[in-house]
Amino acid sequence: MTSKTARQHSKRDGTLQTKDIARRAQVLNDILNVSTHLISILDPHELITSLVQQFVNVVPDVQAGLLWLQDKQGGLQIRSFSGLAAAPDANLLNRLFLRPGDGLAGSVWQRNEVTIIEGAGRYAERAYRVSPRVYDDMRAVVALLPPHEAVVLLPLHIGKQVLGVLELFYTTAQAVQSQHNIQMLQTFADLAAGAINNAQLHAQMQDHQYRLEALGAIGTVVSMAADLEELLSNAFEVILHVLGTSAGMLLLHDLSRAELSIAVQRGLPERFVRLHEAAPVLHSPYEEAVRYGQTISRPLIPEDTEELLLDTGFTSCVYLPLLAGGTVVGVIGAYGQSDLRERVDIPALMTMGSQLGLAIANVRLYQDTRTERLKLATVINSIAEGVVLCNREGRLVLGNQSAMELLSVERLPAEQPLIEMPDFYAIRDLEGNPLPVERLPLARALSGEVFHDYRVLTYGASGQDTVLSFSGAPVYDDENNVDGAVTIFRDVTTSQKLERAKDDFLAVAAHELRSPLAAVRGYTDLLVRREQRRSEEDSAELRGLNVLAQQVTHMLRMVDNILDVSRIDAGQVSLQVQVINLVSLAEQVLEQQRPSAGDRMLILESESAELCVCCDSLRIRQVLTNLVGNAIRYSGPGTDIQVRLGQMSVARIAAQHPTYPLPADGSLQSIQVLIAVCDQGAGIPEDQLNRLFRRYARGRERRAEGLGLGLYLSREFVLRHGGAIWVESREGHGTTFFFTLPRECDQLHTIMAG
Repeated sequence: MTSKTARQHSKRDGTLQTKDIARRAQVLNDILNVSTHLISILDPHELITSLVQQFVNVVPDVQAGLLWLQDKQGGLQIRSFSGLAAAPDANLLNRLFLRPGDGLAGSVWQRNEVTIIEGAGRYAERAYRVSPRVYDDMRAVVALLPPHEAVVLLPLHIGKQVLGVLELFYTTAQAVQSQHNIQMLQTFADLAAGAINNAQLHAQMQDHQYRLEALGAIGTVVSMAADLEELLSNAFEVILHVLGTSAGMLLLHDLSRAELSIAVQRGLPERFVRLHEAAPVLHSPYEEAVRYGQTISRPLIPEDTEELLLDTGFTSCVYLPLLAGGTVVGVIGAYGQSDLRERVDIPALMTMGSQLGLAIANVRLYQDTRTERLKLATVINSIAEGVVLCNREGRLVLGNQSAMELLSVERLPAEQPLIEMPDFYAIRDLEGNPLPVERLPLARALSGEVFHDYRVLTYGASGQDTVLSFSGAPVYDDENNVDGAVTIFRDVTTSQKLERAKDDFLAVAAHELRSPLAAVRGYTDLLVRREQRRSEEDSAELRGLNVLAQQVTHMLRMVDNILDVSRIDAGQVSLQVQVINLVSLAEQVLEQQRPSAGDRMLILESESAELCVCCDSLRIRQVLTNLVGNAIRYSGPGTDIQVRLGQMSVARIAAQHPTYPLPADGSLQSIQVLIAVCDQGAGIPEDQLNRLFRRYARGRERRAEGLGLGLYLSREFVLRHGGAIWVESREGHGTTFFFTLPRECDQLHTIMAG
């Protein structure tokens, strides 16, 4: 070749090389422009749909392309295409998904390597290496490809992650043989992967923002709703808006009946709505959502009333359970077309469903509580007695209308503390002395005490003293701690005056009767002794005189009891204290009671022959006489009556007798004399035990006459000695009365001085 010819060839090669460089630069520039455009697209659907077309437009000799992306199930699906002979059927694309290593795209995805296939036949052969499940669908896709000489499969990288595979179909094999071209294509593929990832992240952020806005909207609805109806209506609209549909219903769950009933509905057939006014959960379209507490998203089926929705034109449904903790309180059903299921964000919906479910449960609880409170208020205000309730701190929280009228106030001050009550209500004891805070009825109940007929003075509406009778008890919480106190009280001024008049009358009558009765008893005793000397031991006359003597003695004892009560009320009872042998005193009482005991055995048990105690022998004799006399009257013939004497510490007595009332000023180690009177009678009903020691209290079985003053006086005399008295009894198992006395004289003198 001549030098001229060589120069011509060299010039031509240089021109071709220059044109090739310019062409490559133009292609690279186009790819960069496309990449910049793709990165600016933030809608994943728009980006993915246009990506392959953009590739085909800027890469020379490429006439078709397929974009495979990873789906939620972990397989590859065709998400975008360009240059095919016809658009693939949507159902075909939904069915066709490749696992790692499946077919050409699955192999490239698994190996993460660029792959070049030359020849359409060779490509088809390797593309058909798929599972039988998708073989026919893959053949259908390959059949739509245009004629091609080479195929490049590019993995889409994001770091070490492979999002999918891009297939490019070339008209000539020479176009893919340049290493420079392959590197340029891989760079473009990676830029495309970055754009897809950015768009997906942006979409996730938008979804998250949308979810937060939806949750915020639900929160606003919950916080601003005035009642359950408004809450349900507004929250239902928010959830329908989130799902992008205008048709649905909100059903409330009646757990007691296992039924769902429509509370709100929009855009549903009238017949469908009527069928759900009260629908059982069992065998309903919502049964799965209620049973498992999970959102259900599926096509409608022509059964379980859903055929009515199909006839209307709906094809898909979403059933969202409304959860309050682990309980389904309702279900939202939303209906629309097939794209409704694609818009379902199950985590967000479940969060909103739980939020709404808790709100429904809270509103229901509030309404139920409010209803119960109204019922309680109605009941309390209908009570004729005053009712007052305080909390654990002793502050007023409730009082009915009767309480305000009895206390002569227009309203009870809210949260009023106990310390203000004595002055505010002018509360005093029956002697007119100011009542200490700790002796207020509410304070006593708050300390754990249960009491009845506790009487105090207040100023009534007339400006005069009013006597109020209180009964009270503590209120306990679930852990058995005192959580408050309640008192019930009534005006007993009239009955108090009547009782005082009765007591005064009885005192006068007893005083007037005692002298003649004493004279009658004296003459009766004289007649009994005279008859004993002049007649047989068991004559009818002697028996009659003995009965007369017993009845006169009984009447004289009742008169003495009435006089003792009047002396107690007047504060004129004083103790004549001396040291006595309690064993001897008990023997004398039993010997005195033997004539009236009949065939009943009177037994005395004592730890020793002498048990000295410091007391008023007359009053303690009276206590023993009352207790033994009651035991005789209420015991059957042939039974035993025991009087047991002993001494033990306060702590031991309390341990053996749970109902023992501990002395307020007694040490647990101090020694007490314990006296017990036991009978084998029918016992005392439990509901009567607490009232036995009240004035004029009588048992239901009145087989003997009496005024009901014996136990009252016994209690007063024992308490004045610094002792305690109580009873233990079970129906059918007899009764035992106990009382204690201080053993040492200095103990009694201290009590009397106090």
